[in-house]
Amino acid sequence: RSIKSNQPTSSMVPVAARLRAGRAGVTGGCRPSASPAAQHVPPAFVSARVNSGCGACSSSRPLSDLSICRLGRVGWAQPRMVSVCVAATLEEAPQESDEETTQKVLAQCTRRIKDLGARGRMKDAIQTLAGLSRLGVQPDTVAATALVKACCKDMEMAQSVFDELFTDFLQPDEVVFAVLLRGYGAKSPPDWVRMDTVLSTMRLKFSLSPTATSYNALLDVCCKTNDLERGEDVIDRMHRDRVEADEYTEETVASRKSLRSYLKKRLGPF
Repeated sequence: RSIKSNQPTSSMVPVAARLRAGRAGVTGGCRPSASPAAQHVPPAFVSARVNSGCGACSSSRPLSDLSICRLGRVGWAQPRMVSVCVAATLEEAPQESDEETTQKVLAQCTRRIKDLGARGRMKDAIQTLAGLSRLGVQPDTVAATALVKACCKDMEMAQSVFDELFTDFLQPDEVVFAVLLRGYGAKSPPDWVRMDTVLSTMRLKFSLSPTATSYNALLDVCCKTNDLERGEDVIDRMHRDRVEADEYTEETVASRKSLRSYLKKRLGPF
């Protein structure tokens, strides 16, 4: 949607200046005014909504329009969460180019997202990425992949994040598809139907051919669930698609003697 503002566009304002503006804090009412930079990110990172916990703010708002009235309690990304991530970066910003500052901000926020994901704080991880838009910084594939992984305890949410970020916004790589494969494989029982869908989407929609990175994820699920028959099918697919095993493939099947032997039989030593 069109956002009216008298402020200069994000392309006119150096990243360091936008970051300092983000650190300055939010004043006024419950809802912040939209930044022109917000036009460069999806209108909502996920179709699911996050409950803001505020009686004055509807829980049905998209993430990009989430109320910040509980700033101090829920850690909304702007200014608190993002400012924590980029505090050190701001000290060096005057001596660095706009691109260098942006890359450092992305790296800091990616680390933050990974840390939040490891602690099960999925909503805070989503808010961290959403907060980048208020600083005029577009997420990159690495940060978006980190967010998908952070949400994998709820695969519906993880899939929604992927669909929002990678459909028209970012170009996915095989790593993010492997994250989805492992996420669906971690369900009990593994969701092999959705895993097949992930592989089909990867091939048909994004023209990416699976390599050992994807097949290792499938073999890992087979080994963890002791699904040896399906594991052999995966190895047969690798042979048919002429996918070479790598050191991680051998490491993945090391705990299953029959799969290890079948791998060497079909693909040869490596």
